[in-house]
Amino acid sequence: MRFKTWVVSLGLALGLNGALQACETPVSVCDHDPGRGLALVAGGRPAAVLVEAGADPALRHVGRSFAGDLGRVAGQSPREVQTPADAAGPLVLIAQWGRSALLDDLARRGKLQMSDLAGRWEAYRQVVVDAPWPGVPRALVIAGADRRGAVFGTYDLSGRIGVSPWHWWADVPVQRRAGVYLVPGTRDDEPGVKYRGIFINDEAPALSTWTQAKFGGANAAFYAHVFELILRLKGNYLWPAMWAPRAFGADDPKNLVLADEMGVVMGTSHHEPMSRAHDEWARMKGGAWDYTRNAQKLREFWRGGIQRMMGRPDGSAFDTLVTVGMRGDGDEPMSEGTATALLEGIVRDQRQIIADVTRQPAERTPQMWALYKEVQDYYDAGMQVPDDVLLLFADDNWGQIRRLPVKDLQRRGGYGVYYHFDYVGGPRNYKWLNTNQIEKTWQQMDLARARGAEALWIVNVGDIKPMEFPISFFLDMAWAPRAMTPAALAAYPREWAARTFGEAQAAEIGEILTRYSQYAARRKPELIDARSFALGRATAEVLEGGDFGRRVAEWAALEARVARVKATLRPEQLDAFFQLVEHPVLALANLYRLYEAVAWNHQLAAAGDARANVFADLAEAAFARDQSISDDYHARAGGKWAGMMLQTHIGYTSWQQPDRNLMPAVRRVPGASDAAVVERQLQQAPVLSPPAGTTVIEATAFSRAQAAQGLRWTAVPNLGQHAGAVVALPQGRPPTTVAEGVTLDYDVDLPAGDLKLQLHLLPTLDTRNAGGLRLAVSLDDRPPQELKLHLLPTPGAETRPEERAWARAVIDNNAVLAARFDGVNAGRHTVRLWRLDDNVVLQRLVLQMQPSAPVAAAAPVAGSRNLLRELRPEITEAAIDAKLSRYWQSLFEGGPAQRVVYPSPATAHGPAAYVLDVGNADVRSEGMSYGMMIAVQMGRKAEFDALWNWAATHMRYASGPRQGYFRWQCKPQGCDQDAVPASDGEEYFATALLMAASRWGNGPGLYDYNAQAQALLSVMLHKETMNGGVRHGVRAMFSPQHGQVVFVPIGNAADFSDPSYHLPAFYELWARRADKPEDRARWAEIARISRAYFHKAAHPRTGLTPDYAEFDGRPRVHEGHEDFRYDAFRTAVNWSVDQAWWGQHPQAAELSRRLLSFFESQGPGGKPYPHLYTLDGRPLNDEPSKGLIACNAVAALLVEPALGRRFVDDLWALEPPTGQWRYYDGLLQFMGLLHVTGRFRAW
Repeated sequence: MRFKTWVVSLGLALGLNGALQACETPVSVCDHDPGRGLALVAGGRPAAVLVEAGADPALRHVGRSFAGDLGRVAGQSPREVQTPADAAGPLVLIAQWGRSALLDDLARRGKLQMSDLAGRWEAYRQVVVDAPWPGVPRALVIAGADRRGAVFGTYDLSGRIGVSPWHWWADVPVQRRAGVYLVPGTRDDEPGVKYRGIFINDEAPALSTWTQAKFGGANAAFYAHVFELILRLKGNYLWPAMWAPRAFGADDPKNLVLADEMGVVMGTSHHEPMSRAHDEWARMKGGAWDYTRNAQKLREFWRGGIQRMMGRPDGSAFDTLVTVGMRGDGDEPMSEGTATALLEGIVRDQRQIIADVTRQPAERTPQMWALYKEVQDYYDAGMQVPDDVLLLFADDNWGQIRRLPVKDLQRRGGYGVYYHFDYVGGPRNYKWLNTNQIEKTWQQMDLARARGAEALWIVNVGDIKPMEFPISFFLDMAWAPRAMTPAALAAYPREWAARTFGEAQAAEIGEILTRYSQYAARRKPELIDARSFALGRATAEVLEGGDFGRRVAEWAALEARVARVKATLRPEQLDAFFQLVEHPVLALANLYRLYEAVAWNHQLAAAGDARANVFADLAEAAFARDQSISDDYHARAGGKWAGMMLQTHIGYTSWQQPDRNLMPAVRRVPGASDAAVVERQLQQAPVLSPPAGTTVIEATAFSRAQAAQGLRWTAVPNLGQHAGAVVALPQGRPPTTVAEGVTLDYDVDLPAGDLKLQLHLLPTLDTRNAGGLRLAVSLDDRPPQELKLHLLPTPGAETRPEERAWARAVIDNNAVLAARFDGVNAGRHTVRLWRLDDNVVLQRLVLQMQPSAPVAAAAPVAGSRNLLRELRPEITEAAIDAKLSRYWQSLFEGGPAQRVVYPSPATAHGPAAYVLDVGNADVRSEGMSYGMMIAVQMGRKAEFDALWNWAATHMRYASGPRQGYFRWQCKPQGCDQDAVPASDGEEYFATALLMAASRWGNGPGLYDYNAQAQALLSVMLHKETMNGGVRHGVRAMFSPQHGQVVFVPIGNAADFSDPSYHLPAFYELWARRADKPEDRARWAEIARISRAYFHKAAHPRTGLTPDYAEFDGRPRVHEGHEDFRYDAFRTAVNWSVDQAWWGQHPQAAELSRRLLSFFESQGPGGKPYPHLYTLDGRPLNDEPSKGLIACNAVAALLVEPALGRRFVDDLWALEPPTGQWRYYDGLLQFMGLLHVTGRFRAW
């Protein structure tokens, strides 16, 4: 689309009320004659309107419509003339270039220049022409490059003379004017997005009830108003209402005819292919909606849709954008594991039907394929889409776009976006009121524009009402996306209010709309209940409202503003004001009061406080008022909108709406309380002070923003939950690096201590499919820490951490990333942020200072599961910390019979220490990496650094084919022997280093943890490539052929694996943090392979795994290692931690259940059990093992409490071991205890 050249302000582009225009720009609207202007209305008399007799039906319709608009403004109807000679005064000519004899005549006589308009999609030109014909002193020519161009040029003028697009749909009155004049000149415009539309959806019970009562159904009488609304808003496209029993093309044959005659392009929703409504299939009783079983019937059904599309009198097609593709029945996914090849075949068959019926190549019929939900996954996996088909990306149903184009930007069909203002589905329906913030819509759709998705924008608008304001914004922005700058965005609410209610109260109404949208978007009303927000302190004298009270106070202040504005309006404006402004504020303010009263009732009743009864009364009154507010809506405009507010919204217990609004339960207690006294006791303030030690900085209050690479962090007022948000603009640019320096600084005074920094972001998604959205943060000159926002939308149960994070983020409309900076000195500091990825929206920084102190253990964090306390709540956190401290003191600092960690002479890099396998008097990569892992989990940086220094100095090969690997075995004095590498050590080294980088940041050289980890990951994966092949038997640590960790990457020891070396929990972490995208993908694949491998290696009855196994999971027979022995203790830990961390392997629970059931049978009633077995369960010894006890306790993370409790109890009963075997048992016990107490986390 060419960008418009004559529009000089967004106000003009969006059609502002004429009183707002400066009477200076060409064809602007004035209330006085600007000199040689055209009088649309003079002395109350309107100009004549002319549409040629042979013009397209769309022009004839808009001509009648405009004549009505002009009559409303003038107070009398204009004459609709047949020829210029009939005008006898000013004339408005509405015509289509190339199909108008009158335009041709003007062009021939040099009165008009139109040739450059040809071929410009929906472009129009408005020209004031002097003396065009005898008897016509001046004419306004509205010429469209095509028929819709003429329609849009006409409705543009309607809006600018004061007729709101919502004059019918929201009863916006038209103010009469004695004079309306147009400035001489020429004005062009054309759309930035090709197809711009709405989707009427989720339309029961509100719209469906209303249409049935008012029109007798969703018929042409109803759709005439819908089509006109879309066109007045400069939209051109519709997905019609489709909830059963509605079927647009079948319910009323005039629906399609009228759409085409008025100029609206019709489509069908993302799961209704080939111009067929979904309910038509049910009516036909066509059988299974399954192409693998019922292809012939489906093809016949689809053929009927295309045949009906060819419905014009000349046999040509109605204006249609045909949906292709297929989803499962009822807008559900197709069968599990649907192959992309099946969908590709379906589309090939659909395109053949299109070609057969239209008798022209399929590419000549516009088509669209919606990449909605799981269909996007098929596209990501390589699904091939014909180049002429428009690809429609989708949001996550909650306003976050999931994917945008990254390649093939020049594809013929182009790209589009399907967005939501309304949704039915998880985590909760949102249908009742407008809860959409136009600032968020702008941020997402501006991103879409910048990334090349400009062929189609369509938004799910539910019942149309009460989404008037965001619909206007969405379609205005779709018409002129580049004109919608941050400044234009900030001005939009006021300008929309001016168009709708006039200039006098525009600023205040615009501010009310802004605040309402911001408050409503914080959390959907369907998600609010008495537990949503915290109350404050309750004493005999005071009831502090807390966060709940703060929100209620905000709504009360907004209600007061509404009342003040209402008092200034004319009577004829009150119905529109109620629908567009007053009703949503009253309704949501009342809802918050309802749930706050319920919350106070529950809290006070639990304490036996009679004030609970006052709040019970208040709650019941608010519940009754909710109905009265809806009744008032239904009575407005003479009952015109009766039924439109029937949507239920109180009493949700799941994602699905309740059948009726349900009064929340309240309790009354004995005693009496004075309501007036309670009202005085209730303290509610719109602003709360942060807790002691906490500093809150609004994102827009930055100290400096450093531009680089043409990018700058930019404040966007009102975006998000607070004063505004900060976004790197322009959007759509590729990733940048820390070195490129797109930075944002916040100067802040801090006391001494440890700083926990929280970055509060608006939820956004990784539209590039790169594994999350990154940014970096540092304090002063400390090394930057890379943080990542990775939210994964899911239509079903949230099982993975990223899915749970997504659900939490959309519920709260907030996502939090955290960084930690220890040992901060008192004084002025600078928090610096780096832009790394696009689409990161910063709302607020929260800085929490804590006194610096030795850390005994990592505190439990969100997502950490303290299984021990779940099973034994009587065990306190203090008791857990004390036990962990005893383990640390014993194994890391104890006496000769206790410790396994010993100091070693310092190296050039600093202090050093090693972990001793006491029984074998050697140092192993296994133990060294375990020691480092425990240190990072316990927050012991000095000990971590000493162990890493020793390992890197003495164990790591510095040269030769094994360079980068670690010797698995050394002596405490060093590593003079040539021991081979063992893969488990490298795996733990790499993971511990990544976690250290995340927890503490990176230092120089050896202590640049991330660089060290990345180098090791690369060596493990690419050793053979680095060596130019297999040299001296040295192989990659992960088999390129099998995608599995090898036992030892040397010679034939790399031809098999060890199940206990399979660590998908670590691989998943690597898949998120590896530097190279291709490596991240490979690690993710290796994680999936390992998860499947566990099921092959585990015995089908006992769950036992061998020490060594082939790549297909069969035990490898070698000196008893085909049995369950010491290495195999750890295998259950690996599958259990993986599922506990990432949630991507729910089948692991069955493995743990099988294994622990076997051990329970070996030691019933808590008795000890042996620790060596054949895989089928025959004991090979009689003694228990503390190391096995620890590992089995971790396996209990995935099983039911009745089965898991004894194993966790067994571990808790142990104390740090002493003696010969304290190395292996002690380290396993320590890590096991960290796991079951929630202290072992994926830093």
